[in-house]
Amino acid sequence: MARNDLKDPNDPNPMYDLIIIGAGPAGLTASIYASRYKINHVVVGEIPGGLISQAHNVCNFPTYQEISGFELMEKMKNHTEGLGGQIMSMEKISKIKKENDIFQLETESGKILEAKSVLLATGTKYRKLGLEDEARLVGRGVAYCATCDAMFFKDKIVGVVGGGNSAMTAALYLSEVAKKVYLIVRGDKLKGEMVWAENISNNKKIEVLFETNVLRLNGENKLESIELNKEVAGNKNLALDGFFIEIGTEPDTTLSDMLGVELDRGYIVVDSRQKTNIEGLWSAGDITTGSGLFRQVITACSEGAVAVYDIFSYLEKKKEDNKE
Repeated sequence: MARNDLKDPNDPNPMYDLIIIGAGPAGLTASIYASRYKINHVVVGEIPGGLISQAHNVCNFPTYQEISGFELMEKMKNHTEGLGGQIMSMEKISKIKKENDIFQLETESGKILEAKSVLLATGTKYRKLGLEDEARLVGRGVAYCATCDAMFFKDKIVGVVGGGNSAMTAALYLSEVAKKVYLIVRGDKLKGEMVWAENISNNKKIEVLFETNVLRLNGENKLESIELNKEVAGNKNLALDGFFIEIGTEPDTTLSDMLGVELDRGYIVVDSRQKTNIEGLWSAGDITTGSGLFRQVITACSEGAVAVYDIFSYLEKKKEDNKE
């Protein structure tokens, strides 16, 4: 069984062959392959499992007709650790730089890590509506994760904004808990997998409001209603107990910006081997331009595996060069 040949854990500045930033599907798959290649590495991830761990159901990952995102990521995490992969969970890299072919990283808790190569698999973060009181009301009726917060709204009236897969699956999940669900869609149709749209149309608890925009969030200590651009039952203010913002995600490029990584519309540009324009730096998962922009769990896993295959070749070549 492959094990990481880690340095003394008390070493204040451990040197790794590879540091994987991000503990989602791309990062964990990368660690599995790194362990099999016996690459001295560590995974640093603020959210174990990444955003997919918050998905209600995953129905398109091979071997499972249906599995919760949390359960799927637990299996990936157990597989990773079973091969000796070390995961520094609940840690976030706040700074990164490269000097003399070595990457130096600093966590928010002040830990300093060094590596010969880095894989960025930081994924995406929730996109915000940008409304005036949005941040103030988060946790007070406003949420971004139906799987996480649905049970707080048992037998309540809730709204979901968005027209894609994440919004549709959130509305369907909330309908199992809430008394009534309004799905607020800016366009004139639902976008995403037809199976979800069909389930929405057959669900009596869900009312879809097409061509509708949210203008304002109302409430002092908690959300009380949302203001819409059109009337619903004769009123532009729709009374809600909960409001879930499901309008997709956007790439988290905080670290890549520090290194001057080439981007395309905010996503990290990679080649067929997941290499970036910075030597020694690879990227995988939803944050990249790879896989034809088809951002799925399976493509993230694939990109993580491809990246480590190339990283292994890169590290082996450096070893040979150092012998000469």
